[in-house]
Amino acid sequence: MGVTPNHQGSVSMNRAGETSPWMCYEVLLDPQRIQQLLTQFAADPAGVAVSHAALAEPVPAQLRSERDEWILQLRQPPFPPWAASSSDIQLTLSQGGQRLQTSCHRVSQGGQFLHLDLPDCVRYAQLRRESRVSLEQGTGVHLTLQFDPTMPISAEPFDLSEGGLGALLPLEMPLRSGERLCPVILRLPGGMVETAVDIRFLAPCPATSNWRMGARFDQLDVEQRSLIRGFLMDRQREMRRSLTPPRVPAN
Repeated sequence: MGVTPNHQGSVSMNRAGETSPWMCYEVLLDPQRIQQLLTQFAADPAGVAVSHAALAEPVPAQLRSERDEWILQLRQPPFPPWAASSSDIQLTLSQGGQRLQTSCHRVSQGGQFLHLDLPDCVRYAQLRRESRVSLEQGTGVHLTLQFDPTMPISAEPFDLSEGGLGALLPLEMPLRSGERLCPVILRLPGGMVETAVDIRFLAPCPATSNWRMGARFDQLDVEQRSLIRGFLMDRQREMRRSLTPPRVPAN
């Protein structure tokens, strides 16, 4: 499928009974998904933080696309003493709760510019507080955005957690990261949740006219959260059953 799960963290509880953050790791091989993530990182005016084994601490940089390659521009000197002969320098780009590990194939301008070319494989990590499950067609989950009462928009959710969801929007919409959408209607096999969401990221899908959206639920009540939790538990059981090999009867 182009996405190979590599490691998934676990959810732990502290003494107050709160869920501690955990990281979800993936090795991404799908060029379209890699392009989406790099585009998302480049769109943030705050830039990214670049880490490397030779650096005492992360350094600020801006990511941009230029002539069929991705380039990192470090924002302020002194620039690290990258070895001019080094190839495949391993870098970690951090932005909010996301990390992207990739290789730099060459440096220029005295170490200020790091050339990533077009990565064909990256390691992606995301900080999450809730377990998230993927949604496929036929799971009975539908999402409707009604921020314009005269023109409800149907979106295709691709994953779901108690705290939020990811969805594909069918066309370019006048939305921005950080914007609040209200109301949105999430239809599950067991019922309907009408709530608001805060958009955390938006990124175009290069091969289609769709946009990829990540959003957090805002002010779910107990009944709504219970409905979502029940669906997630059922979905996880279905996924475990699909991964369990059938029993071979004894001769």
